[in-house]
Amino acid sequence: MAELNYAVGGIFDDIVVTKGTPTIIKDDLGEPFPVHIVDGFTYPQNIRQTVHDEMKDFKVRADDIWLFSYPRSGQHWTWNIVYRLTHDLQEAPKGMEAFCMPELVPHDVISSVPSPRIIRTHQLPSSIPKTVWDKCKMINIVRHPKDAAYSFYKHQTAALYYGYNGTWEGYLPMWLRGEVAWNDWFKHVQEYKKLAENVDMLFLTYEETKNDTIGTIKKIADYIGVSWSEEDYKKIIDETKIDVMQSRNKTYDAYARDGRGADGMFRKGVVGAWKEHFTVAQNELFNKVYKERMKGIPFVYDDLLDS
Repeated sequence: MAELNYAVGGIFDDIVVTKGTPTIIKDDLGEPFPVHIVDGFTYPQNIRQTVHDEMKDFKVRADDIWLFSYPRSGQHWTWNIVYRLTHDLQEAPKGMEAFCMPELVPHDVISSVPSPRIIRTHQLPSSIPKTVWDKCKMINIVRHPKDAAYSFYKHQTAALYYGYNGTWEGYLPMWLRGEVAWNDWFKHVQEYKKLAENVDMLFLTYEETKNDTIGTIKKIADYIGVSWSEEDYKKIIDETKIDVMQSRNKTYDAYARDGRGADGMFRKGVVGAWKEHFTVAQNELFNKVYKERMKGIPFVYDDLLDS
């Protein structure tokens, strides 16, 4: 079989093209944001409007490993860690993450990826093939919502395929209402939290992975049933540090506003950066909405909103 080409260009050029006619929503300052709304879920305009129908026919393999997260929560980082754990500690071909995301590519493309596939998605549980819950290993990744929100703002204003160029002031209230492309952080974490009560799913936080990377890698390895040496785990840490992954950012400049490939993909990878960008009023609004939306749902960030 010929070696698959995962390089940027080619299929990437198709991934970023607008699919069909988008719906135009507006942020709180009136800036337009083109999206597709599928079954009440808000997707970027480059996602196929048939995505949910296609997921019904997705061919699940028993050795697939699925990663679920809201965007900007460390999914790429986790994907690269899991790939090495399951592929003899080797680095994935550059760009392969896109081939392993069923929202982005036709399913005949993702079916060409050799097993074991590490499949990543931002979709909600309702659109995931039901056989995943019985057959596959699953990892749910969550990040502090304030860091996720600001990082997502930078991402969505940098990546040209979103078609959005608003300000943080106009964006944040829209994010809190769950009206941005990729939808609602609160709904995402709540639905996966509920699902995890009934399926064998590993739960990780971005902060845990940052603070105890080797412990998290060992936890993942144990969950997916692989084992490597202490030196191997340290090697994985070195090879998946943010500065190493950032070396790929130049590749994304062609798809980013003003060459901002770093904002579009591998950005800073730090904990607590939201404090540099939230005003006092924005922080108070965020805390108010968080407490309203998460009322009665104990969660990992309840006592950490200001930390």
